[in-house]
Amino acid sequence: MSVIEHFSTRLVPAPRRHIVWQKIVADAFPGMTTHAPEGIRAELAHLSLGPIGLARALSDRAQVSRIGTEEGGPHLLLHLLRRGTMVMRHGDHQVTAGPGDIVIADDRRAYAFDISRSNDCMILQFPLALLTYGMPLRDWHGQWLPSHDPQIGLLFHLLQGLWMQREKFDELDADTGALLVDAARMACRRAVRLDAPASHLSSPVDFALAHLDHPELNTALISTALNLSERAVQKSFFRNVGQTPTAFIMTKRLERASAMLAAGDGRTITDIAFEVGYNDSAFFTRCFRRRYGASPSQWRHRSLLS
Repeated sequence: MSVIEHFSTRLVPAPRRHIVWQKIVADAFPGMTTHAPEGIRAELAHLSLGPIGLARALSDRAQVSRIGTEEGGPHLLLHLLRRGTMVMRHGDHQVTAGPGDIVIADDRRAYAFDISRSNDCMILQFPLALLTYGMPLRDWHGQWLPSHDPQIGLLFHLLQGLWMQREKFDELDADTGALLVDAARMACRRAVRLDAPASHLSSPVDFALAHLDHPELNTALISTALNLSERAVQKSFFRNVGQTPTAFIMTKRLERASAMLAAGDGRTITDIAFEVGYNDSAFFTRCFRRRYGASPSQWRHRSLLS
């Protein structure tokens, strides 16, 4: 087991941070470059479990692009988004991912990611041959693993649990990497190409409920994910819940937030705002006050007293 390596721009003078971050990313992922503002705040931690690479990147808004490379043989990279949004662009296609989603990239192919601010992403990298053993050949590049699928959730929670034990990586069994690949193989069987028919996915309302924490969730995203027209999505919402997609999404987000605030489990209001799909805590507070007649902090105080 290798020692975990940490890199950060935190102590670098602001005018040079984007240069330092570009070098950190290029060293960790050959062929990759970053396009970021001068004062970017970003961190990267990574380690190797034999042929398996595991990394976690925290970053402000930026763009990352990669040229195809055959260095070290073909690899797949599973990008597991923990916070924020990522838009992967490859050729004429693009895939939008929110918290809990996974997007797959093949390092032999060119692609780019547009990364939102306050982004938190884990990257699992392994040789393509490890995944495809016993599986039919297919093009994995640009495929999307939606968070509402329990098999994807299993891989996501496995990686998060492993990361929480990162200070004890040297005590892990040598088969840990093989376990990760097995979990990735099961998850990848559920992969969805957003440029292909996806009628087997959930209804528009079910999809919205499963992706409330996605900051970019809207009619356009739902229609793209389910391969439906925006008009068809709107009709489905009116028929099933009597609301527009926008109104339904806001209502359900605020209902979920009110329950989290009442739980009194120590999460900050900003954390809750992000968890229910808002990327601006001030806007979240305004929306909450309009609906409930009280600020989130007042709601929490009243709930704890009742």
